[in-house]
Amino acid sequence: MKSPLIAILSALGISIVNTLVGYLFAKSATTKDLNTFLAMVFGSLAARGVIVVGLAYVALGVARMHQVAFALTFSIASFALLMAEVFYFHLSMEKRKREMRGHE
Repeated sequence: MKSPLIAILSALGISIVNTLVGYLFAKSATTKDLNTFLAMVFGSLAARGVIVVGLAYVALGVARMHQVAFALTFSIASFALLMAEVFYFHLSMEKRKREMRGHE
């Protein structure tokens, strides 16, 4: 079993990269129509979910990282960053709604 520090840094790295990729998709999706926006957001969420589960399996099963350190860090970081991503989506959609109302 490896050091808890390696597990913590790995979990943080996975969570941060996941959120950054989500941000990039959200940023490009905000200029699209609603159906395309939803397809991009939910499609990227599903794809990122599969990739993250695969990375967690590799970290815990193959690399045999410290399980508690990885799991706690990954859970807390993913929750916090996912909430930030949801707020970003919400604010982006509200801003777009205001802009659309102004053009009517």
